Amino acid sequence: MAMEQKEKRGIGSWLAQPEKRLRFLVATLIALTFVFVSLSINSPEGQTVLSVWRSYRQEVENRKRFQQALSSDPVIGTSIEKLGLNHSLLATHHSLPHSSPIHHSPFAIRQSLPFLVVVFGGCEGCGAQRLKEWVEALGNWKVWEGEFKGVIVVRDKKAKVKEVWERNGWKVSVIADEGGEISKRLNAFFSPRAYGFSEGKLVWVQRRVGMGIVEVLEDFLGKVKGSERARELMNEWSKEMRERAWGKAAIIESKGSDE
Repeated sequence: MAMEQKEKRGIGSWLAQPEKRLRFLVATLIALTFVFVSLSINSPEGQTVLSVWRSYRQEVENRKRFQQALSSDPVIGTSIEKLGLNHSLLATHHSLPHSSPIHHSPFAIRQSLPFLVVVFGGCEGCGAQRLKEWVEALGNWKVWEGEFKGVIVVRDKKAKVKEVWERNGWKVSVIADEGGEISKRLNAFFSPRAYGFSEGKLVWVQRRVGMGIVEVLEDFLGKVKGSERARELMNEWSKEMRERAWGKAAIIESKGSDE
């Protein structure tokens, strides 16, 4: 009996000391927290929270890597010559067939025009439909004549690019970047990625993934033509697309009914 009372007095005096009591409470809190976290992680709710946290961490890391990659972009105002692209983008070889996409380059004839370069990863795969859409957007539209030129750069073999270009009857300049040299110099680390040139210099770079064709054209034209002229050209392009799809008569009739 005396022994029990002595032990109780010892424990009570130990807990009465502020520093020791604080240490005991902190240790207890840590132990309970560890138990709670362990149980929570194994529960469905805990797994959900953990998944959200991992996704957030991954998103932060992806943003960080993306910003680091953007830091390697060519500087706005850099000339095509300094980029080392004057031969690949502007050169023509008249001795070769005009149908070759590697040498069908209107920019050598009208270098005074601004031009938009869109870099793709390949002719086939998940980006094939996107490539087709860009080819259709840049090729054979009267509204673009005298305003700017477009060129598609594809990281694929020359023979493959030429075969696809001829088979589909594309009416836009397509360059095979077989060795990836153009893509490297432009830092095309995502695809498709667009670059705008004017007066032989880089003036605009796409800095966001997933930009649509219309958004890219609006930004590019706004840079090289001004916002007002860019808006006019986009409206004219929309009108030309409707005329091609429905015919001029349908467009005129639609306007008449609106009035």
